[in-house]
Amino acid sequence: MSSIRVRVSKIQFPELCPVCLNDVEDLVSVTIIEKVGDFDPSSWSNGSDKTKLALKAARGYTTFAIPTCMRHGSKSVRFLWTKLIAVIGFFILFYPILFFLLQINVALVYSRPLLPPLLGFLITAFILMWFFLCGFFPRALERALRFQDVSRVNDSLLISISNPEYRDQFLELNEMHSEILDDETDST
Repeated sequence: MSSIRVRVSKIQFPELCPVCLNDVEDLVSVTIIEKVGDFDPSSWSNGSDKTKLALKAARGYTTFAIPTCMRHGSKSVRFLWTKLIAVIGFFILFYPILFFLLQINVALVYSRPLLPPLLGFLITAFILMWFFLCGFFPRALERALRFQDVSRVNDSLLISISNPEYRDQFLELNEMHSEILDDETDST
């Protein structure tokens, strides 16, 4: 995967899906937050007012519209609510998992049947892993395009593109405003 530095104000995305190179049918909005210093929204640690830093960080949002196919479009991208469902699923399933672990311990100590609590533990652990995979595992579009560093002050964005054909198209569209930082050759 190669990293490309491109100007934020001049960036253009090819009219191809970054994942499968199919025709464009959808637009996915990607918002990138520029890191501004050591912004910590909590002022608990030092008691200082961080309103100015929060307002400065809010001005660092940059949004891009990336053309994709319907399969890898906006219906397949993770949203905040999918992450929230994964976290809620953890809190709901934490106590049943703890219960089944304690029942396994009781079954081992008092020579009771081990299969029912073990089966319950495995089922709830599988459901919990499914919640985590659905909520936190990056989707195909997120793996194909990774936005690493944005600086609106310097008008630059560091982007990694995994698909070599899409990378070539992207470089062709942005050749006057981009540079390749590291190019790893595919040895297949």
